[in-house]
Amino acid sequence: MNTITPYNISTNNRITYTSKTQRQTNMSPTNGIDKVEKIGGTNINEKPTKMLLSLLKSALNDEPVDQKEFKDANYSDWQTMLNISKDSSVTGIALDATNKLPQNTIPKDIEMKMLEIQKESEIRHAKQEKILGELSETFAKKGIETIQLKGIGLSMNYPEPTHRFGGDIDIFTRLKGTQTQDHSNAYETINNMMENKGLEVDSHNHSKKTKHSEFDYKGVRIENHRYFINKERMPEAVKLDEYLHKSLNPHIQKLPNGTKILVPSKEFNTIFLAHHAYQHFIFGGIDIHHLTDWSTHIKKNGLEFPNEAKNTKFEKFTYALTNLSNRYLGTNVKVPEDKKFEDKIFNMLLHPEEKPIPKDLNKAELLVFKTKRFIKRAKQSKEYTGESYFKTFARTFINKMCDPASLFKRI
Repeated sequence: MNTITPYNISTNNRITYTSKTQRQTNMSPTNGIDKVEKIGGTNINEKPTKMLLSLLKSALNDEPVDQKEFKDANYSDWQTMLNISKDSSVTGIALDATNKLPQNTIPKDIEMKMLEIQKESEIRHAKQEKILGELSETFAKKGIETIQLKGIGLSMNYPEPTHRFGGDIDIFTRLKGTQTQDHSNAYETINNMMENKGLEVDSHNHSKKTKHSEFDYKGVRIENHRYFINKERMPEAVKLDEYLHKSLNPHIQKLPNGTKILVPSKEFNTIFLAHHAYQHFIFGGIDIHHLTDWSTHIKKNGLEFPNEAKNTKFEKFTYALTNLSNRYLGTNVKVPEDKKFEDKIFNMLLHPEEKPIPKDLNKAELLVFKTKRFIKRAKQSKEYTGESYFKTFARTFINKMCDPASLFKRI
């Protein structure tokens, strides 16, 4: 493989993302990256999918690439593979394995596009590390400890942490000395601190049923958690959230540039990561990066499933996600199999339902788009959470009436 001279990514041309949607759509011609296209009809039997999975498996396990998957690959195959990887924000990881292919296997322009995305991932990782360090230090002066959830802390499970593309920074804050099983937190204190700094904090009208507030800090979206999972929408999640509070047990994690942060225990992450993917499976947005996150977690820590999560649909989902990791990404964690359910999840990984909202829709068209999306989510929610259509509608209606402007937000 030829040596590549990295692009110099200037401040003016730098890609900056504050959400997953922006990661997928804001790739402008000035950056030399094609706009992401959703890939219709792609499945595991198609060559581009096999190519991507082979690269990811190789990169995550430091093993040779299965070169038969690249035999006779044409330019269209490579372009499709690139688009799938961008859809799931795993391009930088996939690129790490391309140096194990014979020279000139990958088209030069595809390679350069992948490299630019990877370089942006490195820039963003460094920025997030700096921001998280600043916030942790600021809060510590007020006697508050900052525990970082998934994201940049989880990236340390990857062979090259900076190539895991980060989105938001999720934090849980509490007074120093708080016991693990204590539900108290510094949620309101942090919100007030940010507002006093002149930042706009979206706390969803201060509802106590809001999982987290949101604010932008120096160009990075921060989610400040009151609690951990959507227990207001999923009855079985109430006892799981209780378990997460009890198993938080934070410890120090050193990041690539030397910043020390607090991250949760492996027991916490087992439930939190799997349930985060489960929520996206139900409500939209699950993609391949959820699978790579889970794969790196169980490769490092194995899988011990707590009694609090047994005999639930979530348990069934977690085992299916584990078997997909075993099948495609090289882990070896034995759990019960359900091939039909695993295939359903995998199809959704390849076809994320959380599509970016078209920018050219007027208000009427936007309402139609969001209504159709709501109906689809309601059906999925009923199947996996047991929530009735009426309850889903009533809860959504109340939320929208409390914040009417959200009806026209392009999220």
